[in-house]
Amino acid sequence: MKLSSIQEEYLKTIYMFEKDNREVRITDIANKLKKTKPTINYAINSLKTEGLVNYETYGDISLTEEGKRQAIKILEAYDIVFLFLKEILNLDEASAEQEAEKMKATLSDDTLNKLAIYVHKTLGLYSLECGYNIGNYRCIQCHRRTVKKGENANE
Repeated sequence: MKLSSIQEEYLKTIYMFEKDNREVRITDIANKLKKTKPTINYAINSLKTEGLVNYETYGDISLTEEGKRQAIKILEAYDIVFLFLKEILNLDEASAEQEAEKMKATLSDDTLNKLAIYVHKTLGLYSLECGYNIGNYRCIQCHRRTVKKGENANE
């Protein structure tokens, strides 16, 4: 399923609200993304049609299992590209953030899988011998340690 960058942004936003155990409403998303309620309503109904969210007019919004899987995949793809740019290519954090957002949307799952293996192996984060695949929700749950700010990744 190919999502637009705007659809991805909505899924990530809903996921983050849910992760914080917050109820999600059209107003919450509109305020967070600085968009109008009609714009958000249209987008949410589109995501509902795609089977990614549960939503009834004036009610709470929640991700379906597929919506949650897609949101986690989007975040994982961003993390992979961001780590590559910041920790391996040594881009400053702001540049890495901007570039990662643009790049992740254009990479195939196969390329992201290979980049993930390279990044994690190079940074010594965790073993991907579990059969890692960015499209497999279970493997995304693997334990990993995060690179601490200022830590030399090659040590």
